[in-house]
Amino acid sequence: MRRSGASALLAILVAGVSIRLSPLLTYLYWGADIGEYHSILRDLTASGSVSTEYVGWGVTYPFFPGVFFLQGAGVALAGLDVPVVLSLLVPTLGALVALPVFLLAARLSRETKVALFAAAFVAVAMPHAYSTSHAAPSTLGDLLVFSGFLLFIRIPRDPKAVLPALLVSGALIVTHHLATYFLLILVLVSIVLRALLRPHPAEGARRQATAYGVVVASTFAFWFGSATSFRDGILRDVNVSPWWLLPAAFPVGLLLLLGLVRARRRIAWRYRPRHPSLARSIALYAGTIGFIVALMVYGMVAGVPGTTIRLPGSVVVVFAPLFALLALSASGRRFTDFWREGHAVNGPILALVLSAGFGALAAPHVVIPYRHIEYLVVFLGILAGVGLFRMLDLRAPRPGRRAGAIAAVGLLFVATGVSALPPPDLFAGWNEGTRASALDGAYWSRAYVDGLLAADHRTSTIAFGFGDTNATWDAARSPFLAETFLEAWAGLLDVRAPSGPGDVTFVWIDEDTERGVQLLPWEPAVPMTPAAIAKFSEAPFAKVFDNGYARIYWFGALRPTFVGGA
Repeated sequence: MRRSGASALLAILVAGVSIRLSPLLTYLYWGADIGEYHSILRDLTASGSVSTEYVGWGVTYPFFPGVFFLQGAGVALAGLDVPVVLSLLVPTLGALVALPVFLLAARLSRETKVALFAAAFVAVAMPHAYSTSHAAPSTLGDLLVFSGFLLFIRIPRDPKAVLPALLVSGALIVTHHLATYFLLILVLVSIVLRALLRPHPAEGARRQATAYGVVVASTFAFWFGSATSFRDGILRDVNVSPWWLLPAAFPVGLLLLLGLVRARRRIAWRYRPRHPSLARSIALYAGTIGFIVALMVYGMVAGVPGTTIRLPGSVVVVFAPLFALLALSASGRRFTDFWREGHAVNGPILALVLSAGFGALAAPHVVIPYRHIEYLVVFLGILAGVGLFRMLDLRAPRPGRRAGAIAAVGLLFVATGVSALPPPDLFAGWNEGTRASALDGAYWSRAYVDGLLAADHRTSTIAFGFGDTNATWDAARSPFLAETFLEAWAGLLDVRAPSGPGDVTFVWIDEDTERGVQLLPWEPAVPMTPAAIAKFSEAPFAKVFDNGYARIYWFGALRPTFVGGA
């Protein structure tokens, strides 16, 4: 790579890191579950271990501690405090995924310009930038997925890639379950697609399949032998009965695919790609723009699959630059058929599309459909880079016009970066920022709240992670949305919170809660009505904390005496 290419890649990395850390210019912390990450990391640095006795919302977090051990090492080795490492380390790693994406695109296309396009797209595209801006296990998982995939693609020609691939996969297994699932299907379908398109046995294919088998066996052994909360809770939340049919179907599917590959070797037909014309490429681009707009309209009318969230009409305008870049992927797909390893980009796209459909039907809360987009845009970004430069080659414009086209694409990248982390109203009202004034309420609750605190998801993570307070998370709805005390009464009694069933003794309301009560992640945030807010200023509620942003109310009807301070 030339020095100019290296400089461009460095600029892309800086831009990616800047975007993912930009919420810290407004908020003290960023992330829907930031309090849980803070609680686990704080206890890890204090005790040297992660306890599986856990009463937070994310019951699987202690069983997938990879990201917390990495952060703990950052605290110990760099001498930084927990908040600094928590806020900076993982989102920065999330931006570094541009490196394996660059290497993957360069390996497949043999063109630095295509690789730079793909890396830049990952750096600024909202579905990836937003998802990896949080200090979450999934952010580190994303980096490990693409690093592991790149290594698996290298295995057939490079035996030395086996050990790094297994090490990265092992780190992924103990970091995030959904990301591990994505690595498994990305590698699997790319291998199978290669075998179907070129049925003669590939050099090193057996070595690659053996390494993949080790990862599959290790994954299932960890899920069913160690990660008990994942096995007994998350995996059962499916639309199939009995639940174990889905994990059992995976090894059965492997055997069926093996049989399909063996049968394909008996067929003489060979796939012969045709070189696309400029007219076809332009038509595909225009058709894809229309398809994307139709998808957005569907999301506005019917909702995002697997959720009850409906998109606002403004998404078409705000994300128009992103859509303009993304649509180039349709123009580039046919060109990848001429690549020696085109299966390494077409296979993953096929895997993600099929998996998203499967998740929407059978397991919307386990194989979450909208979480596929984070990974899909990476491979579509590679195709988009190919589509752009091949159309420019077919058009054969004068040098000045070609430079103008590249400049226009650059402006689209800038506009896409500006919309990478849009405001909450485009995300169903969900606000994942923690303001500094919110911590006052958390520290007050640590001193005075000795029962169950009614709070939505965002305020629960603050109270739990920084105040060590048992909160309701998504288990209490009526206390916030009911407009009278009598309507809220049932929601204050025998609440099935993560810490166990109990009656609410305190309620947390703040300015952001009033704008939108955030409960389940697949539901929109619901604004509180003036009447719902006003009921807290009347008996039996008594305000015991108020710092101008957050207010905490004591529920006196269930608690005749109050010990503490106001």
